[in-house]
Amino acid sequence: MSARKSSNAKIPLITCAGLLPMLALGACADYVKHRDTITSAAGDAQAHNMVVHIDDPWPRSSGNTRITGNGQQVDRVTKRYLSGPAAAPTQSISIGVQGPNSAGSPPAQ
Repeated sequence: MSARKSSNAKIPLITCAGLLPMLALGACADYVKHRDTITSAAGDAQAHNMVVHIDDPWPRSSGNTRITGNGQQVDRVTKRYLSGPAAAPTQSISIGVQGPNSAGSPPAQ
């Protein structure tokens, strides 16, 4: 027989060596979270009272379910959107932009 041990014998030893520190340090978790209060939320009475006394955190307009709008215009725009870019209006829109001038005087026309 060979004097050499198989590698399978090392597996339980490695497992125990890994679990032992976790079990030992697991008991320290409660010590780290130690407080001198009854609950973890103790001492938040002022913040709690501020929240409790808020009448309604939402603005009044948030309860309005009758939102005004032009149904005919919405219908027209929706149909134009669904029909694709070919049905876009033929009117051209031009926007004039003036750049800044360095002298601060009105632009020449």
